[in-house]
Amino acid sequence: MGQTESEIRLYGIAASPGVAIGAVLVIGTEMLKVEKKTIPAKAVSAELDKFDTALAKSMSDVEKIYDMAAVTHGEEAAQIFNVHKAMLSDPMLVEETRKIIKNDKTNADYAFSFVMDKYITILQGFQDELFKARAVDVQDLKRRVIRYIRGESQRQLARIGAPVVIFATELTPSDTVQLEKSNILGFATDYGARTSHATILARSIGVPAVVGLNSAAKVMRDGITVILDGDEGLCVINPSKKSLALYKKRYDAYISLEKRLESIKALPARTLDGKDLALASNIEFPEEADHIRELHGDGIGLFRTEYLYLAGPTEPTEEQQLNDYKHIAEQVGGKPVIIRTFDLGGDKPPVSLSLPVEDNPFLGVRGVRLYRDSGHELFRTQIRAIVRASIFGDVRIMFPMIACVSEVHYCKNVVKEIQAELDQEGIPFKENIPIGAMIEVPSAAATADIIAKECDFLSIGTNDLIQYTTAVDRGNKNLDYLYQPYNPAVLRLIHQTIKKGHQQGTWVGMCGEMASDPLMTMVLIGMGLDEFSVSPVSHLLIKQIIRLVDFHACERSAETALDFSSTDQVQTYLKNLCYENFPDLLRS
Repeated sequence: MGQTESEIRLYGIAASPGVAIGAVLVIGTEMLKVEKKTIPAKAVSAELDKFDTALAKSMSDVEKIYDMAAVTHGEEAAQIFNVHKAMLSDPMLVEETRKIIKNDKTNADYAFSFVMDKYITILQGFQDELFKARAVDVQDLKRRVIRYIRGESQRQLARIGAPVVIFATELTPSDTVQLEKSNILGFATDYGARTSHATILARSIGVPAVVGLNSAAKVMRDGITVILDGDEGLCVINPSKKSLALYKKRYDAYISLEKRLESIKALPARTLDGKDLALASNIEFPEEADHIRELHGDGIGLFRTEYLYLAGPTEPTEEQQLNDYKHIAEQVGGKPVIIRTFDLGGDKPPVSLSLPVEDNPFLGVRGVRLYRDSGHELFRTQIRAIVRASIFGDVRIMFPMIACVSEVHYCKNVVKEIQAELDQEGIPFKENIPIGAMIEVPSAAATADIIAKECDFLSIGTNDLIQYTTAVDRGNKNLDYLYQPYNPAVLRLIHQTIKKGHQQGTWVGMCGEMASDPLMTMVLIGMGLDEFSVSPVSHLLIKQIIRLVDFHACERSAETALDFSSTDQVQTYLKNLCYENFPDLLRS
């Protein structure tokens, strides 16, 4: 935290891009206190009725909120509340609560809180922000059901009469949908993540959001002026005249850039000298696919499926998965959909599996390593769902954490076995489903030519590739100086992977964060990358850069970048290169 006179600057997580300047409206999230009470045996039946009634009322609420979200935020954003409905109707969650009420002779609000707190603790324990963010959804439902058990009314947010920046310690999806979007300039929270459903809703209405500010609640007050920078993750409280002047100028520039980027939506990702590149999107949830079609991109380059296994206490069924995969395939209109099989284990153990605690989970049983043992049946069920979904579009399969070619062989054999089963059962599917491997382990990068022989495509997962190449836990803030995408070793492995893939006639894409980094776009084009799979909010910016550069100039830039000996040299070169070529697209 830095302070000059009355100005306070707080840095958090850049959750939704853009700049907002305005007065604050503080929304509080009340803390529910739940005490365990022993009830007489004759009161158990009444307590069970309270619980059942609360579930029914909560389900009715969520269905109404779904309809409201569909109108105010679009069908894509509304799909979030299907997750809420699934949790409310989860038989394991319901039965566990009823069992505690009956066996322990205890109050329903305590029993339900106890069950929900178990899942909240599990989700908050994950290092991956995606799953930490799901804890907010569980908290949201927990509060709703408990209020009904106690006979209390649900929280109603005040109508917003003027444009404001919303601040909350924690913003739930239900809160976000109730707010009148026409008067929302942006969102700021002390807790939260880029992948929280509240920030997905913020992105759906196109307003900036900064989350994870940690201590803003101490100084936020209704009516004070703030600046939100959703690109840098900055919240300026009580800004000085100098800061206001600077950000008003940046706001105008941002609006101008947004209009320019909107104008290229339907144009191809093609360099000045005519080289076409595939520009796809990464998504976390099926509902995000609806928006992808609007971008006129080249489909889904990465659909992460972990949420299916971590959103609740039971394993997702084949039919549940099939419905999600079918939805995505149909929404993208025949364009490729690369479904990555679940990357669980280690620091992300599914609730339904009892996995041993490992001293070093990032180097333990995760991803493809889980498929052979504890997760074998989960893997087979997922493959059945994906293969069945292949008839609804251009569905492709990608395997995570591949370290050697034998793991590819194993996965491909399972796919063949599943196809044979489905054939015998008379269930339709496409036979020649493209299969790919994620290159995120150095041993896979070193043997990319061998792996490429067995695959239809490779996709570089830079988040883990950087971590494993530099021997750094990417969540360790003390080692940020090592966890750097511009590390020469990382660049060389990426270049080597692309070359080795091409030697085997296999196309190579990238689905890690580096693909969304505008500083890296020219160099990756010059290395010969075939496909960029980026976050949807970065899609148009990366497309614009592609359309402004010459492929052969990019090749020369890549050669220069690969010659540097230090991370700092690479980063300085990339910044200078980009500001020379497209200064108005990047922030200083």
